[in-house]
Amino acid sequence: MHILDYLFSLFIEPLKLIFEAVFFYAFRYTQNIALSIVAISIVINLLVLPLYKHADELEDLQREKKRHMKPYVDRIKSAFKGDEKIMILQAYYRENNYGLKNVLMESVSLFLQIPFFIAAYSFLSNLQLMQGVSLGAITDLGSPDALIRIGGFAINLLPILMTVINIVSGFIYSQKDGIKDKLRLIIIALVFLVLLYNSPAGLVFYWTLNNVFSLLKNIVSHIRKSKASAKPAKAVKKAAANTGSFALIMLSGAVLTVLTGVMIPSDVIAENPQELIKPFGMNACNPVMYLVSSGLVAAGVFLIWIPLFIFLTREKTLKYVTYLAPGFAVASLVNYVVFNKNFGNLSKKLIYEYDMSFGIADILINLVADIAIIAVVYFLFTKLKKYKNLIVSVMLVAVFALSGINVSMSLAITAGHSYSYANTADEVTVPMTTTGQNVVVIMMDRMISCYIPYVMNERPDVKEQFDGFVFYPNTVSLGHSTNNGAPALFGGYDYTPANLNARSNELLVDKHNESLKVLPTIFADNGWNVTVGDPPYANYEWITDVSIYDDNDAINAYNMTGVLTGGNDVFEELGEEYEIRLNRNLFCYGLMKICPYLLQPALYMRGSYCNSDLYYGGSGNIGVLSDPAHTQVGIDEEYLEARVVLESLDDIVEITDNSENCFFMFANNTTHNITLLEEPSYEPSDYIDNTAYDEANSDRFTIDGQSIHMEGYLSYAHYECCVSSCILLGEWFDYLRENNMYDNTRIIIVADHGYDFGQVDDLVLTDLDFDAQHVNPALLVKDFNATGFTISDEFMTNADTPSLALEGIVESPVNPFTGNPINMDPKNGDQYIYISGSGDVLENNGTKFEEEDHYWLAVHDNIFDKDNWSRLPGEPG
Repeated sequence: MHILDYLFSLFIEPLKLIFEAVFFYAFRYTQNIALSIVAISIVINLLVLPLYKHADELEDLQREKKRHMKPYVDRIKSAFKGDEKIMILQAYYRENNYGLKNVLMESVSLFLQIPFFIAAYSFLSNLQLMQGVSLGAITDLGSPDALIRIGGFAINLLPILMTVINIVSGFIYSQKDGIKDKLRLIIIALVFLVLLYNSPAGLVFYWTLNNVFSLLKNIVSHIRKSKASAKPAKAVKKAAANTGSFALIMLSGAVLTVLTGVMIPSDVIAENPQELIKPFGMNACNPVMYLVSSGLVAAGVFLIWIPLFIFLTREKTLKYVTYLAPGFAVASLVNYVVFNKNFGNLSKKLIYEYDMSFGIADILINLVADIAIIAVVYFLFTKLKKYKNLIVSVMLVAVFALSGINVSMSLAITAGHSYSYANTADEVTVPMTTTGQNVVVIMMDRMISCYIPYVMNERPDVKEQFDGFVFYPNTVSLGHSTNNGAPALFGGYDYTPANLNARSNELLVDKHNESLKVLPTIFADNGWNVTVGDPPYANYEWITDVSIYDDNDAINAYNMTGVLTGGNDVFEELGEEYEIRLNRNLFCYGLMKICPYLLQPALYMRGSYCNSDLYYGGSGNIGVLSDPAHTQVGIDEEYLEARVVLESLDDIVEITDNSENCFFMFANNTTHNITLLEEPSYEPSDYIDNTAYDEANSDRFTIDGQSIHMEGYLSYAHYECCVSSCILLGEWFDYLRENNMYDNTRIIIVADHGYDFGQVDDLVLTDLDFDAQHVNPALLVKDFNATGFTISDEFMTNADTPSLALEGIVESPVNPFTGNPINMDPKNGDQYIYISGSGDVLENNGTKFEEEDHYWLAVHDNIFDKDNWSRLPGEPG
């Protein structure tokens, strides 16, 4: 950001947010662009009326003073010349306390117009929703009106009409002024004509409406002029009286500024600062810098514009506002700290995983609490006037301190971070042989096992592409999240949560890194060409740190997600737009979180935060749900980042005909970063409506009398992303076939965990209050030269992956780090599963998995037999 960006955030962005909110709701109820612009004009003009009224009073005072001085000034100018005239005029001005300040005060209303003009210009000139919308003879509000055409020459009529109205209004306003003042008004009107002549008609229409409002205001003011004259003493008295109570309002505003602009946004950033370092191919930056923008916007709202409006209210109103302001500050803090309700994971675009909704009881309890808090604070502050500023100051210090902790945490986590990927897209190459053997291990994060039969039933073409695969539905993960489920997947039974906890003198991150190196190290030690892509949570970094493999030159490791985005229009267009949105929405998110439940959905608006282009315009840069199950506006870039990797597999494979064997291991999030996809192609789209398709094909979720429950957005989004992943992998398998690399390739597709949707009745363990679908990961294995697609009921765990990968290749394989044999023997007997409320590596990063809410489950032989499940009283011995 540059200095102008900072000034824009401080002075203009708060006003622009008002424009956006008014337009958003006007359009929501009118569905008419022109009427929405009229609504903006009415609301904004009514809002600024006290400002302009006060400005007019100041200007009238200065003009009256100037008129009073004019005869003496004219006499001096006629009687003296040169330096003597200048010196006498200066002395006369000093005697009458008239200087540059008085000259500037004659144009206060103009200065007030400037920020509102810039805000309107910034909003309406960039409003995509206006493009192509007509208004009477104006064919496109998003372009200059071109209402008059002479041959091939177009004349824009609206700016001319606007200027005429502006001049008429100015002449009425300055009837008693001299020719110079009238000339100044004409020049200002002509400046606006030049500035707006080639602007979108919608913007000029708005400013024309403003001039009409100003004309009416000046007519009324002229009629009542005799009653509107203000005395200087009264104005000074009012200002002095206001100043006495204003400190409390400013202190309360400071609390709200820090709360909405720093503390709450810093909470978001501190949750995972690494995720915001380099999102969607943007230029990397320290995410803490976003707090500068959100803090400035908050300061503009609570320390500049709201106090300015309050300052111009009547003395009686100011008295009540003075004591209500601390109450609102306290209630806002309580809303965030006590009534802070979340709806699943919050994406880097500040969109919740689930739709926002509150129960009636919750809304009423929260509302009553807020009203009670405001009333109590108001009562206390009227009784404790002596300590009121001190109390608010203490609250301000507390909020600052909490914000400082978050900022320090974020800086500590990102300290020394390079803010860049380890490689470029051109550097990612995956050797695969046509004459030797290839082994490919693919971790599909959160790929849900129960979907696989239904995917193959719906898409016989995909089933054919998966020729040779064995599907193992009776598979369990030994952890419920990537953090505690992936280590055993990559390293085997030495890395189950129970065995990791047994090594309690070592950091979890070190044990996690070790698990990621087991298979690559074994294959490299046996002379294989080894490639690793996106090892999950390497070094417990969100942007996975492939430097964990630097100690082994035989292993080539790459970042792929976030790197392989070239050629995709969404990513090419996104960068700057995303940064602008985050700078705006961090404050909007903070503002939403301090509001009562009743107002939060109205501010959140499914992740658009009242951005009309995103909510109504079908922008491809947001995943906004318009219906929880079947329709969606926008593309989810996090899903797209992962999808592009699967689409790029053909491009990154380097075909070799030498006999060197090749090992390729990578993780992918297309089944984790879920979104609705257009059916039946299962591809992303700006606008999706699967309602008709889902209704017509609801029977696809029943096979041989066995059904999975499909209810709500999450079920459909997960299923559709699973289908899409299988389609993309199937296309890659076809590529391998075409290049003689399929039969000589062993492929393992395995998930680190599932998800708990209650879709499979046999996995809902009512007695244990647990849905075993959460730990039922997909597992599909294709061996060398295998044919057909088969299903095996053999009991498996995802910790069998290393044994499956090494079978028949390395005799009696041994873990190079622990010295223990790698085999499937440990799955004979109970398997211990770690469950907790969190899978965040920023929280689970000590030496053991031991969150306060954790517990252990045991299962053996058949996960679909509920009698095989039990809950342990403590940690496995």
